[in-house]
Amino acid sequence: MHEGIRRHLIVHCAISFGVMMVSMSLLSPVPSVSAQQLTQPFSQETSGTGTQARRNENMAPSLPPSPTKSTVKKDAQTLTSKPHRLIRKPQSAPVVSIEPSPSGSSLVSSLPTPLPSTQSDNTTSQPKEPSSISRSVGVAVPFATMNVAPLSATATGSTTAATVPTGTSALAAAGVGNSSTSGKGGGGGRTMRKIAAEMPGLTELNSTPSVPVLSVNPAIGTSPTSLSFTAQQGGNPTAQTLTISNTGGGTLTWSTSDSAAWLSLSPASGTGTGAVTASVATGTLTAGSYSGAITLAATGAASVTIPVALTITAAAVPPAIGLSPTSLSFTAQQGGSNPTAQTLNISNTGGGTLTWSASDSAAWLSLSPASGTGNGAVTASVAIGTLTAGSYSGAITLSATGTAPVTIPVAFTVTVASLPPAIGLSPTSLSFTAPQGGGNPTAQTITISNTGGGTPSWSVSHDATWLGHSPNTGTGTGTVTVSVTTGTLTAGTYSGQVSFWPTGGASVTVPVTFTITAAPNITLSPASLSYAATQGAANPVNQNIALTTSGGTLNWTVSDDASWLAVSPASGSANNTLTTSVNTAGLTAGTYTGNLTVSAAGVSSKTVAVTLTVSAPATSSATLTWNADTATDLAGYKIYRATTSGGYGAPIATIAGNITTYIATGLQSGTTYFFVITAYDTAGNESSRSNEVSKSIF
Repeated sequence: MHEGIRRHLIVHCAISFGVMMVSMSLLSPVPSVSAQQLTQPFSQETSGTGTQARRNENMAPSLPPSPTKSTVKKDAQTLTSKPHRLIRKPQSAPVVSIEPSPSGSSLVSSLPTPLPSTQSDNTTSQPKEPSSISRSVGVAVPFATMNVAPLSATATGSTTAATVPTGTSALAAAGVGNSSTSGKGGGGGRTMRKIAAEMPGLTELNSTPSVPVLSVNPAIGTSPTSLSFTAQQGGNPTAQTLTISNTGGGTLTWSTSDSAAWLSLSPASGTGTGAVTASVATGTLTAGSYSGAITLAATGAASVTIPVALTITAAAVPPAIGLSPTSLSFTAQQGGSNPTAQTLNISNTGGGTLTWSASDSAAWLSLSPASGTGNGAVTASVAIGTLTAGSYSGAITLSATGTAPVTIPVAFTVTVASLPPAIGLSPTSLSFTAPQGGGNPTAQTITISNTGGGTPSWSVSHDATWLGHSPNTGTGTGTVTVSVTTGTLTAGTYSGQVSFWPTGGASVTVPVTFTITAAPNITLSPASLSYAATQGAANPVNQNIALTTSGGTLNWTVSDDASWLAVSPASGSANNTLTTSVNTAGLTAGTYTGNLTVSAAGVSSKTVAVTLTVSAPATSSATLTWNADTATDLAGYKIYRATTSGGYGAPIATIAGNITTYIATGLQSGTTYFFVITAYDTAGNESSRSNEVSKSIF
């Protein structure tokens, strides 16, 4: 073994008798050892208490450092007085073990214990050898082996003082003992010559086989070895960290990749130890199980694949209210008993647990019970009390935690008890107009209804010669057509009536007015219109103008002189109602005027003045928009508002999720408002404020 090469070796000595197996681990180069040191004898005491004490004393291992030249010489001079040392202890302590011999071998339970020589050491005192062949020092490393060959038959009892060259693994065969104790073992122990004679395999050590070069390539280590995510449909799970380490040598330069669109990694590469954050975006994934993989690659190292599992559970279904029936209707007679109560069945048409409460909107309506959980039934009762005959409307509202309320209508009809027949008429008056000498105006219709009990029979009459009607009699409900005749009537106003006579009941009269105009004319009423609106709000309600013509048939048209003004219809040939409307879109606060003009051939045009007043709004609103935050742990945003720049207090609104718009309402006219936003994550951490924006309300 060449000096200076640092490798792990194991020396395995196999003695031909099969007595024992000695293994040694060397972590540093083998020091130079003299031939005398390698072949010093084991000495053995045969008896006596002093012998046993010396043997025990030699049991404590203590190996000296590598010998210098002077030390080698001294060791050569004092071979008979020093304990036998096979090899010196290196700085990185070897691991030595004794393994049992194979079955059937001659087993030696212990070796003779070398004892210190009784002769005085006039040079250098040697440290005591270990009392046990088995010892463990340092860290075990891979083994190499050395085989012991049989001793030469011509070995003598003298030892040549020679030095084993550094790096040579062969052990020179030599006799053990000095000249004065040769053949007897000195202190009574067995000499190496005797051992050699008994064990012929100790004459030669083969050279150590070549030592393999240790690999220094990097290797990828990961923790954990798999990742698993769970999320509810529509939500993202918390990111997880994959730790990367170098379990080999050299420098680990790694990169990452993934195999799933829903999986993302950060960072994508690195050097040495590091961490990769794995994030999952469920997006539009449906409920189910998904699998992917993360691959780690590095120069000079085998790739590593980490399996990734994603489980998406279905989104929770909230409870929902189901009602049957979807409406209730009660009928009772005035002054009579209350109608029978009715049942409203409640069911949960969604998920979870339905915890509901019931309420009504009418004094005559009551419910029992007022609340419940899960499926159930509510009894609805009505009380006539002092209600008069007529139709009444109410509602039952079912509310529940986590779902929208449901309302069903309740109708209650109270009838008059034992009433005679009665006639109801619509309309209750008629009016006709015609020019003098012109044609008869269009006939009009009166509708007859029964407002009493039973089935009425009726007859009709009128009291003016210019009046007419048809039919003269009828039963139950029906209609009567009333007409007027201009004839020779002069300009003026005429009055008459049409009377209806129910059998067994009181008569009902409908007054009729007939106006004869003297000459063609157009009349507009009212003569002016006035509108009021708020800037940016809804348009005001439309208004009507009554257009009346006289003196024959007039073909008229209507026009306006303002872009914000409109009228309908735009033309006609008889009496009509003109509907006017204004559109305030784009108009600022102020007063606007316009005119509606009605024209007809042969008559003077008539004009209606229109005034529009647009007022500034008392409050206004502002719409804020901002760029979305791309952080994976974003929880939402907070909105701040102030009337002075930078004077912000608590947020006016907190928005959950990545919504990037907000409408600020209730802004007062004549005030300038300032706004900023911040983002906050799932841990509650809040970002710094955005840039400031402002809006002035006028």
